[in-house]
Amino acid sequence: MEKNILCIDDIKSNLFILTSLFESVEDSSYQIFIASSAEKGLEILLHTKIDLILLDVMMPEVDGFSMAKMVKSNKKLKNIPIIFVTAKTDDETIQKCYEVGGSDYVSKPFNHIELLKRVDFHLTFQDKERLLLKEKEYAQNIVDLQDNFILITDGEQVINANKAVLDFFGVKTLFTFQKKYHCICNAFEKEDGYFHLGLVDDTTYWLEEVIERLKSDDVIVAFKNKEEQIRSFAVKAKRFYDLYILTLTDITIISQKTKKFEHEANFDRLTQIYNRNMFYQLMEEKLHHAHLNQTDISFAIMDIDHFKNVNDTYGHLVGDSVLKQLASLVSKHIRGDDIFARWGGEEFIIALDTDKENAQKILENIRVFIAEETYEAVGKITCSFGLTDVRKGDTIKSITNRADEALYEAKESGRNRVCIK
Repeated sequence: MEKNILCIDDIKSNLFILTSLFESVEDSSYQIFIASSAEKGLEILLHTKIDLILLDVMMPEVDGFSMAKMVKSNKKLKNIPIIFVTAKTDDETIQKCYEVGGSDYVSKPFNHIELLKRVDFHLTFQDKERLLLKEKEYAQNIVDLQDNFILITDGEQVINANKAVLDFFGVKTLFTFQKKYHCICNAFEKEDGYFHLGLVDDTTYWLEEVIERLKSDDVIVAFKNKEEQIRSFAVKAKRFYDLYILTLTDITIISQKTKKFEHEANFDRLTQIYNRNMFYQLMEEKLHHAHLNQTDISFAIMDIDHFKNVNDTYGHLVGDSVLKQLASLVSKHIRGDDIFARWGGEEFIIALDTDKENAQKILENIRVFIAEETYEAVGKITCSFGLTDVRKGDTIKSITNRADEALYEAKESGRNRVCIK
């Protein structure tokens, strides 16, 4: 491939020698352009693609150093290698050759072979740089086509990020992203069920924590997009020498569906409180915790009095409305650590972190709230409660059997009351 070389020297004989030198090269692939001043050289540079400049230092009006500064200040020309050809070989001149952007220098009178070798070296080096730049651009274009987030970071700052990252956060450049967030970890939302910096003792090593967690589980993070919507992302991370490569896949839809399935599996569809299956899971945890810490737990079954009459008189749609209103009312009057669930039909269960005597007071208050509430179409209803406490060696079955006996007693003794077993 032909290479265009621009020779700039105010002495015509020097230009003649340089031209002859390149023309004498067998199978020459050089195209030589000559200029007797910096001004003429700049004119050629603006109209011709030049691959390398051979530049004299000592020239009238504009010297070689000033010419080099002008070339390096131009975005289109700054990558052209400049070899100074000068009779001055003092340290100050040589140092300045490099300071103004020169790639090399050759002293006059020059050795022909040395000059050709240096020209060939810098042209080859430039070709390799261009190839690397093209490969880098090619790789970046491939990365930018990905919908996933792809980032390179040292753990403290994002070194590179693909277009998907910039678009998501509503920034145009990597510099803007770095200025706003610095580290991608600073954009993590502190949401339950997601990984964030609040879960890490030393935030400097948050990526090492991610990599360790990935060995046994998925790592999910949450971001707010430019529309302030929460999105969920699955994280993959790999150490690459002193850096890390991160990919983040948007799983918001999957996450939403998973949460929906989890909710449907754990909550009663009608009343939106825990169902029986979820109650069993939470009660097992509560029993284990109480055994370890020797704390009190009380357990009650609650039943709506004469609920069959409600369904028979007003229909099941009204009955469902009563169940929902009742569940909402009770939910407001239990404590955060207590468990309230639908047992089935018109029966509910409550597990309370307290002793039997205090539990009775709480249930009495709830009983009164229920009795004083007005239910649409129905008016007033009451509930009966069977209460017991958790004892040594108890299982969920033995506890529910005692509570059921207490509930039977409440029904038999007139309903709308709390009985203890």
